Amino acid sequence: MIKKRYSINLNFIIVLFSLPLFFVFSCNQSIEKNNYNGNWVLKEPNYTEKIILQDGNYKKEYSSDDLRINSRGKFYLNRNENRLGVTLSLIPDKIISENDTIFQECENLDIVEINDRNLIIQKSTQWIRDAKNRFIRVNETLIYKKQ
Repeated sequence: MIKKRYSINLNFIIVLFSLPLFFVFSCNQSIEKNNYNGNWVLKEPNYTEKIILQDGNYKKEYSSDDLRINSRGKFYLNRNENRLGVTLSLIPDKIISENDTIFQECENLDIVEINDRNLIIQKSTQWIRDAKNRFIRVNETLIYKKQ
């Protein structure tokens, strides 16, 4: 009688035991809000944008030559596999003026890098038309400086 030998692949065993450890460590990553707190300013030739993040609340001020837009609300930091790194979600407060609700869009900003001086954000993909009237995809990267 011939006995069957089952070969146990060492790589298979290592992968089998390391996968649960990977999921435990990747799912328990905490996002430190203290790194994000502060005044972040983006100065472009045509406009200036200032975001103040403090204890889960945000205030955003956009100004150009003749336009000023202010918004405030809550901010959340979250991870999403379909997005790049950590996502900064800005959820504006509801504004009611003369019994009408003023709609302000939520913003999801992908944070590429954060350090003591810079907050580098990649905006969501936008589609614009080029000179030949074709749609092209644009990913804008913004660099905010800490004040």
